[in-house]
Amino acid sequence: MVTEVERQGLSGIERQRAVTRRRSRLFDAATAAWALLFVLPNFVLFSIFIVIPVVAAFALSLFDWNMIADPQFVGLRNYADILKDPRAVNSVIKTVYLVVLGVIPTVLLSFGMAVLINTRFLGYSIIRTFYFLPIVISFVASAVLWRFIYDPRVGPINALLGAFGVSGVNWLQNTTWAMPAVSLVIVWLRLPLGIILYLAALQQINSQLLEAAEIDGANAWQKLIHIIWPNVRPVTFLILIINLRGIIFDSFDVVQVMTGGGPLDSTDILIKYIYDLAFAQLRLGYASALSTVLFVVVAGLALIFTPPQNPRAVR
Repeated sequence: MVTEVERQGLSGIERQRAVTRRRSRLFDAATAAWALLFVLPNFVLFSIFIVIPVVAAFALSLFDWNMIADPQFVGLRNYADILKDPRAVNSVIKTVYLVVLGVIPTVLLSFGMAVLINTRFLGYSIIRTFYFLPIVISFVASAVLWRFIYDPRVGPINALLGAFGVSGVNWLQNTTWAMPAVSLVIVWLRLPLGIILYLAALQQINSQLLEAAEIDGANAWQKLIHIIWPNVRPVTFLILIINLRGIIFDSFDVVQVMTGGGPLDSTDILIKYIYDLAFAQLRLGYASALSTVLFVVVAGLALIFTPPQNPRAVR
């Protein structure tokens, strides 16, 4: 039998548990309220500048509108016209070409330079000072600078080649060299961020792993392949996504200033064509359709390149 004292003790424990549960619920509610308060400004800005424009662009892609006459609903006709448009097909091909020339060298060079800087070799402080320079220069200013560097008459590249008896070319007016020339500028602009991210990842690697590898007789190349590279792989996925998005969307300034899409549409990337459609030809519906397709493609590629999360790491 349970005595009166035992019953009172049990009821006291139950009351204490109830109080603890109420306090826990209040704490969770307060935590959720504070979290919402801190997230709300970013959510509002994200909705205003990302969500609403994307929805508006999709809605506008269903219409034919030149900002003068009333919009005419055409359904999915704008999307069907994309495959019939030779310039759209060409701009997609040129965009893929620029991505290949830009993303892969950016990832490899930023990783290599980050490894060199992290080893503190002779003169590394000078490189650490100058590698950050492109990130503080605007894209337009960089394009103007590089247009002078590529100038066939007074540019330093052709002057240097001429000193060795090599005849330079008109880099930005040559259909073969225009896109590689533009991609070099893109890589130069994208390198600093990749180096910074790789440096942060390299400094998180456990030094005991590298010391153990040295004791086991591993050389520098083996440590790079089997220890350093696997540990920075998640950062590599992040750099891939950032550069993929950046090269596709942020290359407009460089292309517009340096080549204007020429010569003969050899640098006519998709974002440049969308700009011409919207603001030169006033075909906002068709431009919105191309923008929507581009957004979906980039979002899909970002999902593909996002590494799967390790459940054990979450726990």
